[in-house]
Amino acid sequence: MALTRRMLKALGIEDEKAEEIIAAHIESTDALKAQRDEYKTQLEAKPAPKQEPKAEPSDGYKAKFEAAEKAFEDFKAKVEGEKAAAQKKALYRDLIAKAGVDAKRIDAVLKISDLDSVEVKDGAIKDADKLVEGIKADFADFIPVITTEGANVAKPPAGDGGTAAPKNLRDALRERYEQKG
Repeated sequence: MALTRRMLKALGIEDEKAEEIIAAHIESTDALKAQRDEYKTQLEAKPAPKQEPKAEPSDGYKAKFEAAEKAFEDFKAKVEGEKAAAQKKALYRDLIAKAGVDAKRIDAVLKISDLDSVEVKDGAIKDADKLVEGIKADFADFIPVITTEGANVAKPPAGDGGTAAPKNLRDALRERYEQKG
C-alpha cells in the first residue's frame, strides 16, 4: 500500500501536515535508492570470485571405496552363482526322479553326478531327454524293476470248482433233501 495524499486526507490529517509527511517519505526513499545504487556499483567493481575446482576425495578414501565396491560386486556374483547352482541341482534332482531312480538313492546319484556339464536354459535343463537316457543307462542298478506276479498258492483247490449256490428257496430245499436221501 502506497503512502498518498488522498490516504492521508482520508485519515483526517491536515494538508500542511500531509505535505510534510510526503516530503519526509520521499526523502527516506531517495536515501534508500542512493544506498542501493552505491552497493550495486561496489558489487560491479569487485572481481568475480574464482570458483575453486571441486576437491576430489583423497586417494585413501577413493581406494577404500573402489575396494568395497569390488568386494560387493564379487559378493553379488557369488550369490547369483550359488542361486544358479541350487536351481540346476533342483532341476537335475527332478530329472533323476523322472528317470525312475529309487527315492532313497536320488541323493547318492546326485552326489556323484557331474552337474558342471548340465546346462539350464529358460528355467529348464537343455537336452533333458538325452540326460534321462544317460541316467537310466549309468544308474540302472538304482532303478527298481517292478513286476506283478500272482499269489503263490501251495495247494490249489481240487475239483471242478464246486456247484453253484441255489438261486431260490425251493432249489435250496430240494438240494438239502437230496443230500439226506
